[in-house]
Amino acid sequence: MTSPILDGEIRDGRHHMQVRVYYEDTDFSGIVYHANYLRFMERGRTNHLRLMGASQHALFEQALEETPGFAFVVRSMELDFLRPARMDDVLDVVTWPVAVKGASITLAQEVRRGDEVLVKAAVRVAFISEGRAKPIPKSLRLLMKADLAPE
Repeated sequence: MTSPILDGEIRDGRHHMQVRVYYEDTDFSGIVYHANYLRFMERGRTNHLRLMGASQHALFEQALEETPGFAFVVRSMELDFLRPARMDDVLDVVTWPVAVKGASITLAQEVRRGDEVLVKAAVRVAFISEGRAKPIPKSLRLLMKADLAPE
């Protein structure tokens, strides 16, 4: 079940999700603690998948049949902290796929305040089963490619 208010929306091939900064998200200086951007971006990636029409439970059950014991794991992440966010800011977490390969997906993410980019990230997520990289099942791979811009 999706909720546009909670899950964000897909516009122009990119997922947009708003997050308000609360006191608990900040450090002693009143700016967002750097690790909390990772939490915001994780929510963005999860909601992106949900809004692409993926019932995560159904897809995962199907993938489990093809590849028992699978998991998605963040393989690498490159972050660039450009500007700070502060308490009560409303941020836009933007997520879009860059490449879908055999066993991994590369996503770009930005955390913005209005038109201002605060944090940029490149995230590579690997598909593993029994501790080893495995090809992403076709149903998941097709879903992930659904909003990739044609080359």
